[in-house]
Amino acid sequence: MEKIKVEMAKYPKLVSDLASQNYYLKVLSYSLIGLTTLIILAFVYLLKQGPQVIALDPGGTVANVGREMHDQHVQAAIKEYLNQRYVWNSENVQEKLKKAEAFVLPSLVPSFQKNMIEVQKFVRERKVSQRVYPHSIEVSLKEKVAIVSADRITEFDTLKAATVLKTKLYFDLDQPTSLNPWGIYFTKEVEGGESQ
Repeated sequence: MEKIKVEMAKYPKLVSDLASQNYYLKVLSYSLIGLTTLIILAFVYLLKQGPQVIALDPGGTVANVGREMHDQHVQAAIKEYLNQRYVWNSENVQEKLKKAEAFVLPSLVPSFQKNMIEVQKFVRERKVSQRVYPHSIEVSLKEKVAIVSADRITEFDTLKAATVLKTKLYFDLDQPTSLNPWGIYFTKEVEGGESQ
């Protein structure tokens, strides 16, 4: 008896292999699209939450601030306030004073803005620049007042003047923000350090 060998065409096997490879590519593509969508949704969710302020103690560990104030906490806020409120030139005075508003109690911001209009006008007209270097900040947490003594250097035209800035800052504690992570808000500022 004679054996007959039947050969099947290789074409159907090749199509079958390509179809299975195509299936695996589709599954991988859909998985990656799903994963990318999930990452984008997580990213959007995190963006909507806004920044999270983490307070550190002087040792560099996470501090439990709560509703508690420390001298260093208040001094750091005062230094930043002084940097925004008293360090400016004719080009950036409006921007700096706007940033200083973040340290003023929100209910007092309109009054602060009204008082700073004359300062801005004078600085722009006379092309004045000013720098302040604090050398003494005494904080009384019990009375919620700080007495600041600093060197003030004022320049206009070719003239420079160095004076001592003495100011008394009354403060209170409120919610921290991204511009004011200390949550220290000033309720009253008296230049000369004398109470009115």
